[in-house]
Amino acid sequence: MAKLFFALPVKELAPELIAWRDQLPWPGQPVPQANLHLTLAFLGEADEVTTRRLIAAVERQHCPPLSIRLDETGWFSRAKAAWIGPKEWPNELNVLARALRRHGEKLRLGNGEQGYRPHVTLSRKAGEAPAILPAPNFLLQADEFCLYQSISTPDGVRYEPLACWPLRARRKEGLDNEEQRRANP
Repeated sequence: MAKLFFALPVKELAPELIAWRDQLPWPGQPVPQANLHLTLAFLGEADEVTTRRLIAAVERQHCPPLSIRLDETGWFSRAKAAWIGPKEWPNELNVLARALRRHGEKLRLGNGEQGYRPHVTLSRKAGEAPAILPAPNFLLQADEFCLYQSISTPDGVRYEPLACWPLRARRKEGLDNEEQRRANP
């Protein structure tokens, strides 16, 4: 069974985040650059059939592309994870995270958590919060979201995308192509 989660990839921003993290006193074990992502929803373990159903259910999910400023650091004490994230974020991000969590819940996936805190985990096994650091200031331009599986290897965990979907606004019914383009620049 695969451990699944939804996230926004941060491929273009990842080298900058790693360079910033590595020049500062950061607690815990660093997360490899290839594993960085902005979490949307944890789903837990799913078999192959459930995973296929989840992928099919998410096909028609809509959300416009997002700009998210990563300007705050934090720490999840229970998970022992130090992270970077936004102080404020667009409501569309909450709506997307909630919708993806609900898709999972319909298939009996998820952990029942209702709160959402967007974040990019930069280190694990962090016994403490990051020290007072200069405030980060990164801009994540998100144009897709992905369903990932967590794979345990002898070298540590690896996150592999199973499927990705473009972030796109909902098409308005009855508009021709030119009207559609003006409505969604």
